[in-house]
Amino acid sequence: MTLGQRIQQIRIEHGLSQEDFAEKLRTTRQTVSRWELDQSYPEIAKIVLISKIFSITTDSLLKDGISTFDTDVDYFTCGVYRGTTCEIVETEKFALMLYCSSDKNILGTKLYKGYENKKRLVAICERDMLNEKTEYAYFVEDSDPHTAITNSELVSCLGATWNPDIKNSMRRLESFIVDHRDTPLPTVNEMGIPRCLTLWRMSDSYHATHDDFHFFLCTGKTEYIFSIKTQNTNIYCGASYNIVFDLGLFSGGQFFRMRNYKDNSEKWCRFHCDFAYESREIKIPTDECELGKCLQTKKGPMWCVKRYSDDEIVLQGCGNDEYTYRRTDKRTERFTII
Repeated sequence: MTLGQRIQQIRIEHGLSQEDFAEKLRTTRQTVSRWELDQSYPEIAKIVLISKIFSITTDSLLKDGISTFDTDVDYFTCGVYRGTTCEIVETEKFALMLYCSSDKNILGTKLYKGYENKKRLVAICERDMLNEKTEYAYFVEDSDPHTAITNSELVSCLGATWNPDIKNSMRRLESFIVDHRDTPLPTVNEMGIPRCLTLWRMSDSYHATHDDFHFFLCTGKTEYIFSIKTQNTNIYCGASYNIVFDLGLFSGGQFFRMRNYKDNSEKWCRFHCDFAYESREIKIPTDECELGKCLQTKKGPMWCVKRYSDDEIVLQGCGNDEYTYRRTDKRTERFTII
């Protein structure tokens, strides 16, 4: 671990943004960003201040960091891994696991949060297909002590430690890294709709309140959503291959879905998984595209641009839904392909 990575680890473990961390050290966010990227190093006075503020020894900080000054920065490699009954997407700050029992009677989603391999379970949702029951539990963000929201005994699972070795026997489908450059994302005028849809979506975002929990992650190739709205127990866990084209997104196939709402009488309340499904080369029927429409083509669903500006692209989703992507939305991590 480099000194920059050690500083970032300390900041994240204390739940601080770069701005908050900089304020405590009486410096700027840009300086903290350069430290974390190992583009510059803090003076001794700042190292001592970090030690005092965060109750760590300077020896610990220096041993973990300065000894690697002369080595190349080795960023944590994120990836997507798949087994016969499980898929994992792992980033620096999260590990999302989609799974099923061997008979597919149980479908589940787990989200672990933390830095690199020091992650703990913060949300879980399971569907019992035989008993037609969907249960969930999650921690409320930034609550001290942790407040749990649940409709079941799954709350006892929260806080479990992430086991990074679980993916060792699984097939790696994708590799990517977190983009630490903190450069502004391009506008529609600069890059056009397709490129912006790709770059704006390659990220993850996370929030957890008393009323709802939401996690979104897109590698560029694969899109994951884990969402719980406690009112009416409105749950959606999905994983799909969505393909960008000139005027929107085209579905390359959804291989995991847990959609629970009220009594599940709605036709879109479905539960299935297929970890054998692979993304396919699809000739997108762009001739069928109609701006502002959600279309069911012979090859799959198509969500077309409804409106856009330099900083926002809105696609027409299913029913009355709108899929909104903003250049300036808050992101927990941004990704780039290796």
